[in-house]
Amino acid sequence: MAAGPGQRANEQWLRDLRREGAGGLAAGELRGLVRGGLRKALATRFVSDDDLDDFTQDSIVRILTKLDTFRGDSRFTTWAMAVAVRVALGSLRRRSYRSRVEEVETEAVESAADRSAGMNARARALEQRHLMAALQAAIRERLTERQRAAVVGELEGVPSDELAERLGITRNALYKLHHDARRKLRQAIADRFFRRRRKRRAPGSI
Repeated sequence: MAAGPGQRANEQWLRDLRREGAGGLAAGELRGLVRGGLRKALATRFVSDDDLDDFTQDSIVRILTKLDTFRGDSRFTTWAMAVAVRVALGSLRRRSYRSRVEEVETEAVESAADRSAGMNARARALEQRHLMAALQAAIRERLTERQRAAVVGELEGVPSDELAERLGITRNALYKLHHDARRKLRQAIADRFFRRRRKRRAPGSI
């Protein structure tokens, strides 16, 4: 007479599981026993039915691969449940670890983003100050007196007609002054910032 669920002798469990594999009747019976045992063992851990299904399937696979390690010191089902509980707890620990790692990574990213935002704001303010200093130096050093007057007048918002009249030139001549002055200023600022970057990189360059 066939043994009822969970009533097989140790040798019968081993023989049937080895012969039938994961798709056999013995594995099906063991799957039911393992799932019920895990539900009780993990009752305080609030695992879902899907979790139980996953843990049970992983446990059956592990049990089948470890059949040769069963020494017969206890009932086979007791040994199998011990394997299943270790599998389930290991999965929960890994899940908890991954969750904690993700939490730490998220905190680190958010913290880095906050620091970066602060650093970017400070860097932008510093860059703005450098830019204004470079512009003022370029106006003093690179422009002719008339070009300086044209640029300063433009920065102060003086209308073109009035500015041309102040300088005693036509609007076309004023346009050329502005064009030449802007070209010189762009070049002066580019040269200045290129020298700053090259100076910052020099100590670590090869």
